[in-house]
Amino acid sequence: MWVKLPNGQKRLLAYEMNVHRGENLREFRGALRRWTLPLRARLGAPGPFGIAPRIGRGLLGDLARSSARKRLADELRALELIPYTVNAFPLEEFHARRVKERVYDPPWDRPARAALTCRVADVLAVLLPAEIEGSISTLGGTYRPWGDGSRVHARVAAGYLRVISHLVKLERRTGRRIVLAVEPEPDTTFEAAADVIRLVEDFALPNLRDALARPLRMSAAAAERAFREHFTVNLDVCHQSVLFRDPVAEWRLLERHGLRVGKLHITSALALRNPRRGRGGWRALGEYDEPRYLHQFAARARASGEITRGVDLGDLARLDPAAFREVRVHFHVPLSAARLGPLATTRADTARALAHAARHADPPHLAIETYTWPLIERRAGAEHLIDGIAGEFRWTLRALRAAREP
Repeated sequence: MWVKLPNGQKRLLAYEMNVHRGENLREFRGALRRWTLPLRARLGAPGPFGIAPRIGRGLLGDLARSSARKRLADELRALELIPYTVNAFPLEEFHARRVKERVYDPPWDRPARAALTCRVADVLAVLLPAEIEGSISTLGGTYRPWGDGSRVHARVAAGYLRVISHLVKLERRTGRRIVLAVEPEPDTTFEAAADVIRLVEDFALPNLRDALARPLRMSAAAAERAFREHFTVNLDVCHQSVLFRDPVAEWRLLERHGLRVGKLHITSALALRNPRRGRGGWRALGEYDEPRYLHQFAARARASGEITRGVDLGDLARLDPAAFREVRVHFHVPLSAARLGPLATTRADTARALAHAARHADPPHLAIETYTWPLIERRAGAEHLIDGIAGEFRWTLRALRAAREP
């Protein structure tokens, strides 16, 4: 749906469709009929409605022919659905029984990631209305246990530059501006703004002449401008909150180095405060351990403030709850909930990031991303999916209305 921000600008607001199965064109069309169109009716939002599809390897295969893309574009136009942003972070099956670290496959240090992302851009260029900028959110580098260091970073940067070159050529050919939005996440190459800045300044910018300027026949200044126009960051608030980072401070740091936040994932993390008060909260946190997705956590020590990290919730058992003042978990929880039983959320961070976006001179794409609804419904007795996502929209709209110029 279109929302009017307190600064007077209008932006589309959607939810990430990775919450539904959508591995092929049949499943994607089914998700639109079963979930998206009823959600629009539930929200009372007639007319154009933004959507944020996930396009992975399977759906890409079904859209390989230009005729298939054109038919889908015509269908979406008839339904008044606007696919302004695409989630191309998980490229393999996202609703498999076990996803875990496979969500990062292929990583950006392998040529397959850039090749698939270029194909996603080709699809979006057909689906995207001419007057709207598109975005593709993607993995921030690679999963650190698979490799880190300068050689890996150089290959990651080369992959990004290959896609940026493709996006520039695509814009010249079609008139569609599409940006890449890299997503910092715990335990990946990009955990925080400083990681993005370091890779850009040490490995991407020094190679602009060979990667962009010469092949695209542009000056060095034009090449850097094209890079900064098309390479942006998808700031997922949950990911920053888990690591006890201020999302607004991260945003400002990126901008001080000439990097734009092109997309904001409106998300909240799971939190347990003062775990020594009783074992009930600690047990409740452990119940969110499940076999499909990774749920990294960070625990802040009570005395020193030092952060202890875990790669998944199963590692929580080795910690003494009395030693920590707060534990935060990478488990996306509904924006409409301030608490889930004895557990808190980081929704205050989300509200501050939204307020910053609402006042920004160049607001990013906005997308709600709570892909864990199927897990939460089973574990916490949450309401029906359509009602739940509608509640997240209503909370987001209230948060945007509450944002005011300081």
